[in-house]
Amino acid sequence: MLKSAIKWTRPISKQWPLMLAYIVLVGWESVTKNPIPRWMLIFLHAYVVAAIVEWSHSRVVKALAYGVIYILFVTEMGLNWLFGMHISPSVLVLLAETTGRESAEFLESLADKPGFWSVVSCTLVLAALNILAERIRETGCRWVARWPKAVRVWRVVAAVLLLGGIVGSTGYVELFSCKEPNDIDEWRSYMRHPDDALTKLVVAGFDIHLARNEMEQASLQAEQVTATPQDSGNDSINVILVIGESYIREHTPLYGYPLQTTPFLSEEQRQGRLFVFTDAVSPYNQTTKVLRNLLCCNSMGDDEAWNDTPPFMAVFKKNGYWVSMEDNQKTMSLGDVFAFSLNAFLYHPRMMSACYDEVNDSTFEYDGQLIENYRRRHPQSADGQSRRLLLFHLMGQHVGFRHRYPSEQRFRQFNSDSTAFRHEAWLTKEMREEIAHYDNATLYNDYVLQQIARLYDNENTVMVLLSDHGEEVYDYRDSYGRDDWELGDSPSEVLRWQYCVPFMVWCSDRFCERHPELTERLRKATDRPMMLDNTCQLLFRLAGLKTPYYHSKRDVLSDDYQCPRRIINDEYDLDAHYTKSHLSPDFP
Repeated sequence: MLKSAIKWTRPISKQWPLMLAYIVLVGWESVTKNPIPRWMLIFLHAYVVAAIVEWSHSRVVKALAYGVIYILFVTEMGLNWLFGMHISPSVLVLLAETTGRESAEFLESLADKPGFWSVVSCTLVLAALNILAERIRETGCRWVARWPKAVRVWRVVAAVLLLGGIVGSTGYVELFSCKEPNDIDEWRSYMRHPDDALTKLVVAGFDIHLARNEMEQASLQAEQVTATPQDSGNDSINVILVIGESYIREHTPLYGYPLQTTPFLSEEQRQGRLFVFTDAVSPYNQTTKVLRNLLCCNSMGDDEAWNDTPPFMAVFKKNGYWVSMEDNQKTMSLGDVFAFSLNAFLYHPRMMSACYDEVNDSTFEYDGQLIENYRRRHPQSADGQSRRLLLFHLMGQHVGFRHRYPSEQRFRQFNSDSTAFRHEAWLTKEMREEIAHYDNATLYNDYVLQQIARLYDNENTVMVLLSDHGEEVYDYRDSYGRDDWELGDSPSEVLRWQYCVPFMVWCSDRFCERHPELTERLRKATDRPMMLDNTCQLLFRLAGLKTPYYHSKRDVLSDDYQCPRRIINDEYDLDAHYTKSHLSPDFP
């Protein structure tokens, strides 16, 4: 009876080298992060592999198990050490699209990469240790058997680890309950979920599957857009949308900040060319989710999904606009989940054909270089376009603030002493320096926006400036970045800093002269509540574009405007729980 009861321990005692190899080679990165739940999961994974090998009594099965373990190890370590990447959807797509010749040339070039021989050496050392462990496997089993008390202890420990792993495996149920790539992004954010090489491979494949289904529907919507007869009033116009990144609206004097981080925008507001909206919110604090709903014609408050409507770029292009996308985040690390989930939408081949006439093929360290690159490619006199829709997706104030602006002194106006108006006792000098870096990045962003405005400031031009979401940089607590997807314990503060976003409309002098009625509407609408998902309605109105996708009730400039429900994170009804006064600035 006792022997029968402890048969479950045979995979551990008989295949301990295999289990150890799995834990170290496949699961090491996972177990070193949030160790307790992930140790249990990886131990369970290793046990399952060992059990299959032990009870199959097959050397072929064991060889296959070791083969998979080492392939996963070499792949993950090679990607990480040589390219700073991990197993991800983008890597799988890249591999699928690579020809045999390209693969051979790539493999030949690996030997010249720094770190290649380190990967090879590390693999060989671990393999040698693994072979040694297999040679002494039976000896090790007999040696442990001499210590019955120790055997009973490790059986209890193993049982606890396995039970914990079984409980933790519900994370996989949650994974395969995901309906779209955005859900997988959120699934990854929970540290209790596994992050080993095998799980990364499974998640990447599932992510690609979900993205393919979404993009088929979204691409069909873009391709089905038809042209609509237009008035000749705006036969020459430039419509520009600038999408900033991680812009905290209250770090500009336009929204009450005591430091002058936006001299250009402040002057344009004083001159009457800039209209600053005071009650704009983002539906998410994640770029991909925001952009899908921002760039499509759906209204989230009216329960419309982003891929049930076309991107507004397709509507503009179909109606005679020359459409350009200048994206300084386009080639972020292929290992980033964000890069795959967003680029799968923006740059799907069918979407490219339906939405854009031109897309930048280079990205730059600083946003100003992106604008200069566009300027060189499109001198005004030789452009030849009369109606343009330009989209600029900037790096803005993305995390890593000190890396978002050049070293020139004119962009380094703030330091730790600049925040003397902040009196919280918990603020350290290092925190104040990080705030200064953010403010310098905001100052540089203001310069970039000036360069965009100057592209066509002598023409009939209107520009909408917004940010995908906000950020935190020690604004009201000891917190940096965005880590409250569920709004946390202080929802009004999280909403204020991470979801309330800057939203502005800039008009050239010629636009103001030609459209006095529109500029007056802009002036009167700045205090109206709005959410980013209906930005396309404002763009249609500013462009004078006739389309069945325009709805006056969703247009913030319209007399018919009725702000749809503003749902945050698919859950929180902003206006049902919070008023504008809860979210307004209180800087001295």
